[in-house]
Amino acid sequence: MEGRDVKIKVRTSQFIENGEENTVESFYKGKRVEKNGSIYINFQEFDTVKDSKSIIKIGEDEVIIFKSGEVISKMRFREDKKHKSDYKTPYGDFNMSVYTYKISKKIEEEQLKLNLDYKVSIEGLMDANNRVEIKVTSE
Repeated sequence: MEGRDVKIKVRTSQFIENGEENTVESFYKGKRVEKNGSIYINFQEFDTVKDSKSIIKIGEDEVIIFKSGEVISKMRFREDKKHKSDYKTPYGDFNMSVYTYKISKKIEEEQLKLNLDYKVSIEGLMDANNRVEIKVTSE
């Protein structure tokens, strides 16, 4: 896929019901592509065992994060809306729902900032408020 080489920083903070907060910061290299009025950020995620592909689609009033590989999911973010989808893992499939509190974005030629504030519920596993901060800069 054509596009611009970019550096991607993803900072995820999770606030669990017992008051505990977990924050993870990750760095990737990928591509930024503009197509049909949306911006796509494509990158590979690597962990200790498998790698997976992630695509972030940023539209006018919604953001969709697709993950494929060992874990398969599609998370749709639209302010004040709840979306349900499947969360597929090697250990089984789960029902997931995402309620989006706020989407904020700043899109410039050389840099893009995207913040997502949302509640995620995965049936039988977790219920947590999350904040994802994504910063994409041209290489």
